[in-house]
Amino acid sequence: MPEKGDMVGRPAKHERVVRYRRPAAEVVQRAARRLVRGGKASFSSQAEFREALLRIIRRDEPLAVLGGPRLRKLLLDVPGVRMSVRFTERQTARPLVACPVCSSPLAPIHNRTLTGDTVVLGQRCTRCDYWTHGVRRVPVRYLFTEAGIDGRPKRSDRARAMGFGSD
Repeated sequence: MPEKGDMVGRPAKHERVVRYRRPAAEVVQRAARRLVRGGKASFSSQAEFREALLRIIRRDEPLAVLGGPRLRKLLLDVPGVRMSVRFTERQTARPLVACPVCSSPLAPIHNRTLTGDTVVLGQRCTRCDYWTHGVRRVPVRYLFTEAGIDGRPKRSDRARAMGFGSD
């Protein structure tokens, strides 16, 4: 009978191989700011922005992965990066449980009638700018651009030189 400390005869435990890593929120946000301030300051789709962002992140962490929903959640609060969303309207009977852009809870949009009653017109997100009404607004394209510190889009140097947008 083998002794308690004897390892002969026991199969070796299977070592877990790391296949991917989720980069920290700060790493993603810093890389996003650097990306929009760099050569190409606007991206016309989430896939295009995500691929460019992963190229930057994977220089330091080759196993880094980043999904679309997490990317959108992380970039909502980043100064210097503006995420714009284009919507389409679709008829659906299912009620929304969470925001389709950032997965935050939705709050009802109330209106007061002439008789003093309140009615619910739609829903709005508590974190981002998403809102919907009787006809559901469904996000179809995410645009990422450089923004000023206050969140407004920055004016280009060329537009300023031509006299546009001068205050």
